[in-house]
This record gives sequence, C-alpha cells and structure tokens, in this order.
Amino acid sequence: MFPISGDKLTNLIPQKPPFVFIDSLNEVSENKCITTFTFTADNVLCENGKLMIAGLLENLAQSAGCKMGHDDFMQGKKPRVGFIGEVKNFSVLRLPVAGEELTTEIIVEGKVFGAVTLIAGKVNVGEEEIASCNMKVFFEPEAETV
Repeated sequence: MFPISGDKLTNLIPQKPPFVFIDSLNEVSENKCITTFTFTADNVLCENGKLMIAGLLENLAQSAGCKMGHDDFMQGKKPRVGFIGEVKNFSVLRLPVAGEELTTEIIVEGKVFGAVTLIAGKVNVGEEEIASCNMKVFFEPEAETV
C-alpha cells in the first residue's frame, strides 16, 4: 500500500497543484507519518533555487493534513480542510535547494476537541535535519462520509 503518491495522495489532502508540497506518503501509524517532497526551481514558493520558509511550513502542514486525510479515508470519510493555527519553536537550519528530497516526519502529540491537532514536525534532507517546529493545526471537526 505504501508509498502513496499521485492522485491517490492528492485525494487525501484538499490542496491541488501547483500548491501541493508533498509527493508521497511513505509511512503512517496512529501518531506518526512520514512524507517526501522533491521540488523544482519553478515551484511557486521557490526563490533563487531554494524553497522559501513558507514552503517549509506548508510542507509540514500538508504532511499533518495528509496524516489526517489518511485517517479519514480509512474511516470512509472525505479529507478535512485544515488551517495552521499556531507555529512554535520554528527552527530553520538551512533552506533546501531545488532537486533535494525532503523527508518530513510528523508526530501527533495530542488532539483537542477533535478539531485541533498538536504536532511536532521535522524536515530532513538525507540524514541532515534542516527544519523543525511545533504546530497547532485546526481541522474541520467532522469529516463527511464519502
């Protein structure tokens, strides 16, 4: 079943090209998911050959959304729309260069009232951690049945 990519992946998130910042869902469990993303120099959030900070945040948020979308799909529901509510402890050690593969790991640290998901995320290029943060992501409280 894994990795999930292409149309199967984009069915798990509400974003559509050119604003998709994940290429594949490689692993998912109860409290964790791992995605990958390789971007090109013509990406909408790429500047001077590097992914901008907004692109890193979007990659982290979409990875969290992909985890929720996968959970909803497994329950026969449509993916919920999510919004970044708060970002804390955001650290960027360097911006990735076009063509590098980002591996993003999301750990779900908690859920509040079924609408807010607390996550810890990190982005690596190979073994090198390049960014991390804690994030509150607000999701629609109830996913619709497909």
